[in-house]
Amino acid sequence: MSYLFVFAISVVLTVIVWLSLLATARVMRARRAVAAFWGVAAVVHLLWWRLPDLGGAWSTAARWLVSVWLGSLVTAALLVIQLALLVVVRRMAGGRAELGARVPIAALAIPLAVGVAISLEGVGDPVVREEVVRVRGLPSTLDGLRIANLGDVHVGRFVVPADLARAVDLVDARGVDLLAVTGDLIDDVRLIEPTLDALERERARPVVAILGNHDKAHESAVVTAMRRRAPRLTLLVNGSVVIPHGGGSVRVVGADYPLDARGGHVLPRPQQDAAMRDFAARAFAGATSGETIIALSHHPAFFRVAAARGAALTLASHTHGGHVRFGRRPLIDAFDYTHGPYRRGEAHLDVSAGVGHWLPLRIGVPREIVIVTLRR
Repeated sequence: MSYLFVFAISVVLTVIVWLSLLATARVMRARRAVAAFWGVAAVVHLLWWRLPDLGGAWSTAARWLVSVWLGSLVTAALLVIQLALLVVVRRMAGGRAELGARVPIAALAIPLAVGVAISLEGVGDPVVREEVVRVRGLPSTLDGLRIANLGDVHVGRFVVPADLARAVDLVDARGVDLLAVTGDLIDDVRLIEPTLDALERERARPVVAILGNHDKAHESAVVTAMRRRAPRLTLLVNGSVVIPHGGGSVRVVGADYPLDARGGHVLPRPQQDAAMRDFAARAFAGATSGETIIALSHHPAFFRVAAARGAALTLASHTHGGHVRFGRRPLIDAFDYTHGPYRRGEAHLDVSAGVGHWLPLRIGVPREIVIVTLRR
């Protein structure tokens, strides 16, 4: 789903909310009300459109404003449309055609408050979630190995390289041994070089990256830029690399993302599984018996294949934690593995909710960095 599509949805929802407000109260037809509503809407959408050209404090303020607007707009659409339907029912019953001035004011105040609350999860530093994974037979040399999962950064319109730099600083402050980028690093390929600069802020630990479906939209440019950064940054496309640690080593396997013939990222399950088995056959080709293997995959469904091939741990992202969650389950649960740690026999998976987003609307799912520590 492109930025332009989401922008268009915002415009359509803005019109729908306005028409619903007009139906609920005559006060909304006053010139001041019209000017205030459409003035704010125009400023928000203008800043949204110009986001790539803004910098510094302007960029931060504009991204926060857009996040508040989207959260408020979705809430208002759910609330105000119902009020408008109530007015229609009253008219059909011969009652009052308007609900009065206080109801529309409350109908705007409530979405605004919700929008501000939602924006706090989409703007600012991500949270750090730490997990301990106990691996049977883990060599003593790898006991305490710490891996950070930076997935779904989506550097582009709503996330800038400076945001990634702050995330890397948070990782380095936790004493991480390996930084894994599990796909969808870049949305705006024009920002690829400062994005990779941000990944290399701290040179004490290796960086291993794989591609996500958003990266593959600019695959040639992204692959070329990443491979220029070798050996500091290792890009794995159905391959593996051995990382030394504490006198021993760990093999990191990286799987590609399966796309259909037109570049779509949602494949039927049989085709997806077949592609992942093919990717695994190539990615695990260099692995030997007795090695400790960590698999990186943008899509968490690769876990089943990785576990069957002996990966002790798989790190994934892609799901954004479901994006909208009330309680423990996401509103729309489209994945077998959506967020957090999972286990399949002796194999482990951890799915990150993502450092960034292409749509700054998270409800109950904060942006996050995941740090996994391996223990015997």
